[in-house]
Amino acid sequence: MKFANIFSLPVFLSVFLHAVLLAFIILKFDFFKKEPEPYKPHFVSATLVDVKPKAKPVPQQVKEQVLDGKKDPDLKPIKQQKEQEVQEAEAKAKVQKVQEQKEKAETEAKIRDEKLKKEKAKKEADEKAKSEKQKKVEEEQKALADAEKKKKQEKQRREELKALDAALQKEEQMISSTVDDVSSKSYEELIAERVRQNWNRPPSARNGMTAVLEIRMLPTGQVMGVRVVKSSGDAPFDRAAEQAVKRVDRFEEVKNIPPDIFEKHFRQFTFTFTPEDLRQ
Repeated sequence: MKFANIFSLPVFLSVFLHAVLLAFIILKFDFFKKEPEPYKPHFVSATLVDVKPKAKPVPQQVKEQVLDGKKDPDLKPIKQQKEQEVQEAEAKAKVQKVQEQKEKAETEAKIRDEKLKKEKAKKEADEKAKSEKQKKVEEEQKALADAEKKKKQEKQRREELKALDAALQKEEQMISSTVDDVSSKSYEELIAERVRQNWNRPPSARNGMTAVLEIRMLPTGQVMGVRVVKSSGDAPFDRAAEQAVKRVDRFEEVKNIPPDIFEKHFRQFTFTFTPEDLRQ
């Protein structure tokens, strides 16, 4: 038998595969065993953060492209449009800023006006209250003064009435005790005599001059009033006659006149003054 027949191809392959399998079994642990990875240290990394707001990037304007050293005519409208947009944005921002400033100024002016209006209203209210208070005080003071004045006047009136009553009572007593020592002359002659005694003849007085006087008296003979009711034609003569009655002031003889005669003839009567010692 030859060697070639013994080791045929199938047998050879079978032996070869078994040998490979055996080698794999022997070497399998070393083949799949992984090498340990080296230890890597851990480090903490920190990053500095800038809290300041970053400036907004300015939009870059489109640069004109140059082709072969020449400007591209197609980019010119784009550039103009960009520039126009930038100008419009700037103008709009400017208008908006002016509008905001105007609104702010109007708001401040309105607040200021409201404040001034409130202050003015408060001032007017304070002045009005002060004026009313002062007016009330003045009215109270006036009322007190009027009451005091009225009280004094009433007291004075009562005193005058009391004095008048006393005088009237005294007059009645004096009249009731009429004295019969009246001279032969009439009461008018007595009055005329007293007037002539107190008369001062003026230089212009002439014979025949006569003045009629109206005399008012009290029962006590006190002259209450005198006036010329018919002039003599000479003013100095009239004044002299009127002054003569006023100088008498009180006709003592009248107090002896009976009351009925006095009331009827001498309370108010006319007196014709004709002096005797007149010049021609």
